[in-house]
Amino acid sequence: MSLKNLRITTKLTISVAAFLLPLGILFYSIISSSYASIKKDRIELSGIEVLRPAISLMQIIPQYVRFTVDLDPGDLEFSKQYTSDLLDELNEKYTKYFGDETLIVSMKSLSENWEHLENTKIKETILWAYKVIMEDIYNLIIYVGDISGLVTDSELESAYLIAAAIHELPQAQNRLVTIGNLLRTIETGAFTQKRKEEFKLNVELLMHSDNVRIRSRFDKIKTLNSRNIENLDTFELLLKTCYDRMEYFAKSAEYIIDNTENNMQIIPALYETSSHANNAAYRLQVASFERLESLISNRINSYIRHFSISLTTALLAIILAFLFIIITVHYLHISTQTIGIVFQKLDNNDLTSRIEVVTSDEMGELMKALGAFLNKLNTAFSSFTENANMVSTAVIDLSTSAKEITTTANKQSTSVGEIVSTMENNRNISVQAAKKTEEVAVIAAHTQELSRKGASLRDANENMMKEIKLQNAKIIENIKNLADILSSINETVHLINVIADKTKLIAFNAALEAASSGEAGTRFSVVAGEIRRFADNVVDSVSEIKEKITELQDASQILVTEADNGSRTIDEGFNRIVEQKKVFENIVEASENVAVHSMHISSISKQQELASAQIFTALKEISGSVNQFVSATSMASSAIDKLNNMSVVLKETLSKYKTTDKEILNAE
Repeated sequence: MSLKNLRITTKLTISVAAFLLPLGILFYSIISSSYASIKKDRIELSGIEVLRPAISLMQIIPQYVRFTVDLDPGDLEFSKQYTSDLLDELNEKYTKYFGDETLIVSMKSLSENWEHLENTKIKETILWAYKVIMEDIYNLIIYVGDISGLVTDSELESAYLIAAAIHELPQAQNRLVTIGNLLRTIETGAFTQKRKEEFKLNVELLMHSDNVRIRSRFDKIKTLNSRNIENLDTFELLLKTCYDRMEYFAKSAEYIIDNTENNMQIIPALYETSSHANNAAYRLQVASFERLESLISNRINSYIRHFSISLTTALLAIILAFLFIIITVHYLHISTQTIGIVFQKLDNNDLTSRIEVVTSDEMGELMKALGAFLNKLNTAFSSFTENANMVSTAVIDLSTSAKEITTTANKQSTSVGEIVSTMENNRNISVQAAKKTEEVAVIAAHTQELSRKGASLRDANENMMKEIKLQNAKIIENIKNLADILSSINETVHLINVIADKTKLIAFNAALEAASSGEAGTRFSVVAGEIRRFADNVVDSVSEIKEKITELQDASQILVTEADNGSRTIDEGFNRIVEQKKVFENIVEASENVAVHSMHISSISKQQELASAQIFTALKEISGSVNQFVSATSMASSAIDKLNNMSVVLKETLSKYKTTDKEILNAE
């Protein structure tokens, strides 16, 4: 799955997890380090547990040898049983804590040497076994200190204590054993020069090396102890006792070398002095191991505290991180749920949604911007609806006016047709009058009667011309009214054109808003495009209407001109009729002159016939113009009907979008 397809909450969780990973690694390192340190210190404590019976063996075995070889008074059986118990304890603890480690000194070898020491009665064998077992125990102490990690302890005070308790003190005890065995050769007379040199060397090493190093170690510990130890007096007393007794033993042994003749009397005392020095070293070892155990236990407790604090801190950090995730995801879920509801309403053409911003983060800014966009969208669609209503009202008014104009034009067309028919009859009458005037000359006898008929015909013509004149005046007035109506229609069409331009501008702004909204405004962009296309159609239709209206205005202007010409022709005809009246009066008054003037009357009749033909032609042209005007008004009415249908479609499209909450309006 691509990262861009993951949910925001998943990305947030991954981000927090990635943030917690280094912190977890850090805490893991601290905890691992603490655990490793605790494990190391516990191994050191295990080493101390193994060393306790070992140092006890180095204290009890010399006592057993004194009881058996030197025949000093004491509880031999107790020392024998105690030694066996210590060997068993050493074997058990070593096997328990370091069973997988290879022994540098096998427990079997220790047991065999102890059996030699315990069962043999030969002094040399006892001393040999004594020396070997003490050396093995010494080597075992060093080895256990090594495998338990005691010798690598990095704490300064612990390092000094370990060096003294594991190296210097056991080495001094082992040197006491060597010196004691050399002393015992004096009693047997086997104290050779070589043994004497060996004896002297060991005494010097004991006094100037072992004892001094022990004192140096504990002096350094004393410097440290001045800051952080509580039982300093006990250590000073044990150290002083051990140092003094080893020094006293070494000086006493030196005295033997210098005074060999008095050896036999002081040797038993030296054995006892050696035993006291060994016991002092043992007590100092025990105190050192107790101090070591206390230091290591304190370190373990400190590591455990650090471990607990680190673990608690890690858990608290993880809990706080997850609480942060939960709270963030909660607010994010609220925001996304609100946006989902808004887009669901938009999908249902509901623009009344209101977004409540609950956070001030990027999502809150997005919701705030979306709310502002919805308000603009709602305002735009409300404006669309109002403009559509205005367009619909204007179209209805225009349609009504067009229908009225069509009705009026039809009436005018009918009137013009009647005038044309009347004028055609008048022309026929004029033709007949011309024929009659030609017959006047022939039928002079009947001039009186014809004159009367002519007078009657003149009265009829006069009335007809008056009627024609009135009808023509009405036609001119209707044509002027038609021009005014066409001007009103032109203004209405101009208003429609302005509304369409505004609609196109609103649709363009809506398209821009939809484009800035990304995928969320895709559907609205389609609606805005349809509105813009509709506005373009309205503009095209309005242009066609304006062209037709212009043609109607031109035709009506031509019609007015032709009507004016016809009016003048009618006036001339009327004037001719008046002149006919005079003529007929003259005919009635001077019938005797009929023959003379009959030709003149015939000529006038021909002129009248010509004028009637001209009037008839003008009226036919007027009738054609009126018919064209009726056709133009029909086309305008058809275009207005189309515009009305388009406005209805626009209203139906906009009615699908809910821009006001009816429940809130009803409550208000």
